[in-house]
Amino acid sequence: MGETRILKAAEAIVGGGRALLSRRLFERLRHLFWAGLITLATYAVLLFEPVDQFLWLIQSRIADRHPSGDVVFVGSDEALNDPTAPERRYKVAAALDELDRLGVGKVFLDVTFETSDNPAADARLARAIADLGPRITLVDQIVAGTGSERILRKTSPDIASPAGRVVSDQTDRNFFGFAWEIHYGYEVNGSLVRSLGAAIGGVSEPSRKKFSVDYGFASQEIPFLPLTDLNSGNPRATRPPVDITGKTVVFGHTNIVPGTQQPIPGRVNAPASVIDIYAGETLKAGNTRYLRATTILSIFALLLIAALLACRTRKRRWVAYAAIFLTIPALFVASSKLGTRLDLSYALGFLGFYAAFRWRARWKRRVEMVNSETGLPKLRALESRLIRDKTGSGHVVIAKIQNYERVLKTLRSDDKGSYVLKLVDRLRAADPNLAIYSDGHHLGWHVASDDTNAVTDHLEGLRAIFAAPVQVGGFSVDVGITFGVAAIDDDPTVRLAAAIAAAEETSEAHNPIAVAETGSQSDLLWDISLRARIDEAMEAGEIYCVYQPKIDLASKSIAGVEALVRWHDPARGFISPQHFIQQCEKAGRMEHLTRYVLQSACSAGQLLHFRGRVISMAVNISATLLGDMRIAGIVRNVLQATRFDPSYLTLEITETARISDHTVAASILEELRSLGVKISMDDFGVGAASFEAFYELPFDELKIDRLFVANMAKDPKARAIVSSIAAMGREARITVVAEGLENPQDIVLFEEAGCQQVQGFAFSRPLSLSDLLEYQDFTLNRPAANMV
Repeated sequence: MGETRILKAAEAIVGGGRALLSRRLFERLRHLFWAGLITLATYAVLLFEPVDQFLWLIQSRIADRHPSGDVVFVGSDEALNDPTAPERRYKVAAALDELDRLGVGKVFLDVTFETSDNPAADARLARAIADLGPRITLVDQIVAGTGSERILRKTSPDIASPAGRVVSDQTDRNFFGFAWEIHYGYEVNGSLVRSLGAAIGGVSEPSRKKFSVDYGFASQEIPFLPLTDLNSGNPRATRPPVDITGKTVVFGHTNIVPGTQQPIPGRVNAPASVIDIYAGETLKAGNTRYLRATTILSIFALLLIAALLACRTRKRRWVAYAAIFLTIPALFVASSKLGTRLDLSYALGFLGFYAAFRWRARWKRRVEMVNSETGLPKLRALESRLIRDKTGSGHVVIAKIQNYERVLKTLRSDDKGSYVLKLVDRLRAADPNLAIYSDGHHLGWHVASDDTNAVTDHLEGLRAIFAAPVQVGGFSVDVGITFGVAAIDDDPTVRLAAAIAAAEETSEAHNPIAVAETGSQSDLLWDISLRARIDEAMEAGEIYCVYQPKIDLASKSIAGVEALVRWHDPARGFISPQHFIQQCEKAGRMEHLTRYVLQSACSAGQLLHFRGRVISMAVNISATLLGDMRIAGIVRNVLQATRFDPSYLTLEITETARISDHTVAASILEELRSLGVKISMDDFGVGAASFEAFYELPFDELKIDRLFVANMAKDPKARAIVSSIAAMGREARITVVAEGLENPQDIVLFEEAGCQQVQGFAFSRPLSLSDLLEYQDFTLNRPAANMV
């Protein structure tokens, strides 16, 4: 039980792993990887930085947060530190005195004063600063000079008294002029000094670190007090409209003063002091959170990976994609309200790059799945449709266009697609909306009916429609079409392949409609492994030859033997020759098997001749090999290697109905006869092409099919057919062999009919080579020993 559970668990893990590592999943993960890599490259060069800043501007406008109200900006519309107007320093001093009288908490004087030529004015300002004591802090300003130069502006020590200092770096801006991040401290003359924004926010210790500035506070809600309202000499304003008791005041210039304007979200010319006020409000609210591009990319990459691994169907993936994409605006709005800054542009770029890769892959598949000549989808599209729709019933039908390549050679390139489309129109005779898929000489479609007989009856009707030729390019072209059918009872992909294989086994004369067998998965896997093991079986000697004697009726002796191939598999025992030969054809190993049998048979024949048994050796050659001159080279090489006399070798051509081109086949057979071998026509009498092949091809021997031989004694028609074939052979001066003789009493009938040779179990079953070597002079009264 424990081993069983472990085995099942292992199978589950392997099965899950195979599903996980499917080709499409690998493709998606590969696209995700490249999208991430490209996005990181864009992040390295800050390619999407402008997009992020645009998004931050939008965030600042939709945030709609309220400032604390504890920071008040006192602004002057005139340059208070103008050295040419030192009298304005009296106004500053009066305003500071008024702030002191009103009980201000802190004052940051964001205006620098140099010593003027009016000592009295300087002294008055210095006294006002001194009266505020530790509540006032002077602001040193770092401003841009010519080129890349940075200038430090400071209030003169004669005026500053012992007041504390902070610094405002007005050059700490990005290339668009925005101060999205500010340092907690700046280095001044080798010392680290607190920044004005950090000081307003209550940070006591300077640091080189940065914090993001939140511009989501409503600017109109930041308390603003004009300097004129603090002038104690104004009788109309004994108390300013803004309560400043215990509050922090930033004293500076408004945007009317030249050289003090700075852009912020929503305003292109805000006072420079306002940026530090926003920085202070940011620190007070704790809105310094900043999720950078790498963090956001990691989040969305993990979301995509999870979606790809969890969603196996296309519908679920699209739902997951939509959810991930909608996460961006949701995250954008939520972060705006929470005061968190995000680098969302790279997440958008990442998803965009991934979408571009996926679109390109789908576009390529669409192009690959469409036949360029006809515009019809290919069979791969039918396979994808069956899998996508989870089709588990009906039939797959594959139509094979006979002589397709020959027809295309005769047509102009413009007419090739038209030829196929005319055939498609006929296939749609019963259903104009039938979805038909095209790939080479195959046309395929899905039939919803589960009744195999009804499907084959319908296909018979379609064949009748194709009896008439089609008109293409001004020519009348005959059409030959056959069908392969496979019921969908398990994996649609397997059944589609089965329908194609069935179509390839059809012929117009004998088997125009072939229905693929429905076997178990283990049988299908066995057939696949069978094909893979063919070469291995030949090397291991599991595939071998046995030899059945052919008896000369005149001399009552062995005239020759026929080499028959056998396969004894250690796992499944003896395998039917018909079955594994079919698998050889499907695996494209027919030439290799033929060479192997020829080599074995000719070596055996040479050994028989060496032992004094000079008899002929017959070897079967599939008619499918008569389309290429390579078979002549194979025979020539084997004869040279074995030194077997070619005059004693007979090549029996099987399934002559499968010969597609008699002209080509005739030239190949003539080449074989030039080597000195004889050509025999096997299974004569069955198949519509037998007499045509007999007439057009150069045969030295006819073998009467066992159908007539077996019925010779009991059916007069069979006797008549055998007699007529024997007579035809005598007239044509070729040898006639009756194969399949099982009853020794029927020998006299074949002698009377005029057959020269007979072959069958009546004399001997196929013998191994060792038994054949021991086989002595044959008499009709003594059966063969040691039969295989």
